[in-house]
Amino acid sequence: MRHSDSMKALHFTHTVVETVVAFLITLIQMLNTRMGYVKVRQAVERLEHFDPDKDAHLRSIRTWMWSAVAAGFVLIGIYVGCFIAFYYYAHLGWTVLSNQACIVISLAIHALYCSRVMNALYIINMDQQKVSSEQ
Repeated sequence: MRHSDSMKALHFTHTVVETVVAFLITLIQMLNTRMGYVKVRQAVERLEHFDPDKDAHLRSIRTWMWSAVAAGFVLIGIYVGCFIAFYYYAHLGWTVLSNQACIVISLAIHALYCSRVMNALYIINMDQQKVSSEQ
């Protein structure tokens, strides 16, 4: 009996730690998403010398940024919801699957966003090089 209780406590602790780590991964990616937007905004301000709020590249990236952040909050809700649901209605072992699925979704969204940011930075830098070479 005592062994069973200690195993349950250990399993619960393991699940909590795993869920917190998955939560932190998503949170870090959400912060990194915001920093990508800031980098593009700074590049536009520095290289193009006009209002970055009216730039077409930034509007698209800002939309992607807010979509990625919103998806991050939804995934955090899924982490917590699955943990609670599995704790009360099923086995906590299922949180491994739900957390891993959420991490993979978060990585995919972040990769799409990063490719969008890198493409925008490349285009801005290439345009600036064309302008500087023509002068």
